[in-house]
Amino acid sequence: MDKFSKLDKNDFEPRKKKDNILFQNDWVKLINYEDYTAISFRDSVFCVPVLIEKNQILIRKEYNPAFKYKTGQEYHLSFIGGGIEIGETPEEALLRELQEEAGLVLRDNYKIEFMKPFFLTKANVDQCYLTIIFLTENDYEEVRPTTDGSKLEKMSHTAKIDIKYIDSLLPSDLVTEYLITKLKQEMNL
Repeated sequence: MDKFSKLDKNDFEPRKKKDNILFQNDWVKLINYEDYTAISFRDSVFCVPVLIEKNQILIRKEYNPAFKYKTGQEYHLSFIGGGIEIGETPEEALLRELQEEAGLVLRDNYKIEFMKPFFLTKANVDQCYLTIIFLTENDYEEVRPTTDGSKLEKMSHTAKIDIKYIDSLLPSDLVTEYLITKLKQEMNL
């Protein structure tokens, strides 16, 4: 325990390093760092949009080949989100994902507050930024989702679900499960 109590803020500052890449394609890198193999995708953002007046949340029914590989099930529930593009802030990425996946455009004065970012696994070098956004009708405009143009996004869609059905949702991934739990805590459900 003494080992961990001596960590300070500087222990968590990003380190500038040259990647020792073992494998790389358009989506993933395997990196060797200090004799440890780590996976690098890109940082990501996810959110639960809560439409207050409608008492609804937005959730995705996504086609996910990685999950299908393991379970045989084609579609899985997840929340709005995705990877942060090079040069984007988490806020910019979330605004883009909201428009692409849900057709929501937030007003300029809406302030997004993320929870503390975390790593998905101990072998992953990327962080995940999560938020629950409570929206009144004055906070957003609904438009046609722009999509990112990918085949997988065209096979997926966003649905509005009444909050009273939150306990019947069956998430397939840890991030979705965590966000449901946090939402239930926030709303005292």
